[in-house]
Amino acid sequence: MRNDSGNLEILELALKNDIITPSDMEKLKNSMKRKSFKKLKNTLKPLHPYTIAQTGKDNRWRTYVADESCKSGRRLIVKTSEESLYKALADHYGLDWYDEEDQVTLENFYPKWLSYKALHTNSETYINRIDSDWKSYYLGTPIIRKPLKRLNKLVLDVWAHELIKTHSMTKTQYYNSTVIIRQALDYAVDLGLISENPFKQVMIDGKRMFRKVKKKPDATQVYQTDEELAVSEMAWKDYHDHNRRYDLAPLAVLFSFQTGLRIGELCAVRYEDIENPDYIHIQRMYNKDLKKVIEHTKTDYGDRQVILTQKAKQIIATARKRQEEVGAATTGYIFSLNGTPLPQHAVAYLFRKYCKASGTMVKSSHKVRKTYISALLDAHVNINTVRELVGHADERTTLKNYCFDRNTEEEKRKKVEQALI
Repeated sequence: MRNDSGNLEILELALKNDIITPSDMEKLKNSMKRKSFKKLKNTLKPLHPYTIAQTGKDNRWRTYVADESCKSGRRLIVKTSEESLYKALADHYGLDWYDEEDQVTLENFYPKWLSYKALHTNSETYINRIDSDWKSYYLGTPIIRKPLKRLNKLVLDVWAHELIKTHSMTKTQYYNSTVIIRQALDYAVDLGLISENPFKQVMIDGKRMFRKVKKKPDATQVYQTDEELAVSEMAWKDYHDHNRRYDLAPLAVLFSFQTGLRIGELCAVRYEDIENPDYIHIQRMYNKDLKKVIEHTKTDYGDRQVILTQKAKQIIATARKRQEEVGAATTGYIFSLNGTPLPQHAVAYLFRKYCKASGTMVKSSHKVRKTYISALLDAHVNINTVRELVGHADERTTLKNYCFDRNTEEEKRKKVEQALI
């Protein structure tokens, strides 16, 4: 016996359009619950031969159900409320009965959670990735049609292990794909739809379950010393060619090697950010999804002061000189001739161009960031200083994901020889 699930949606629509107040909404929902509960009791009456009563010193609700595994042929059920007892009986007799709120499934709750999630991020790409995961791992599977209140540890444990095996997942793939169910159930708890998130109880033996990821060679993750030199030489040469629409973009490429900025931060730096001659304050970034500069960084730790090397200062001075030559503003964006931030794709294009022209494997701007960090660590700069300069929350992130060997095979061999003399 299932109630009309559309009633709750109608009430929510009425509340959204100020037709009813939150207080009215609560009263109507309680009224609907009472009616549904009354229907359940009437349905169970001819099916259940045992007395249902609130008895004992603990004042709990008790009854029996037939159970041949017990000596007496019956089993005692004890619940704290009449409603929970009748729900247990509904399960025992196989009745498909839920409250209006009990009918909420992951399938019909997902759009509501995704809208809520979208309010808390500026990244359209991130939301699109979540929706792609929904279509790849959830849509069409039985788990999304189960009421949220029926999702327990056992159900979710089986689902999670089947997910990993079916898609031969790495630890990262599993974590990313389960963001939906993990956070949607947290949101359901916040809304009072369920009392706790059962997915938090699911444990995965990573060593046995996750597909091992073969570590990529360091040479693919950073610009080696000779590659950085080749790209830098091409950028300077390209800069002196005036036949470019964004002819400060080569300087931005050079600046990235000196500062390790994220590409969005690189395109949004302004002269006013140089609050001290030796530092630049990173406090905003270009958001490619919104196609505009936003006045905050990727994370709280991203708001930071980055040391300006002598080469970095030379690049800034060169950019200002070019702006003065063409009559552009020298008070706004550092790498702009028209007052608007340098497009990210202009910088990304140059990295591809320079890599191909020098016969180097194409490496993204993010690998410049890894190169910058690795160079600082090679020079024995304190790890906490490095972490602060690049805007990481903790040292583990810096060491685990950004520390690579930049030396060529020949340089490695020479250093080993020298070390063992």
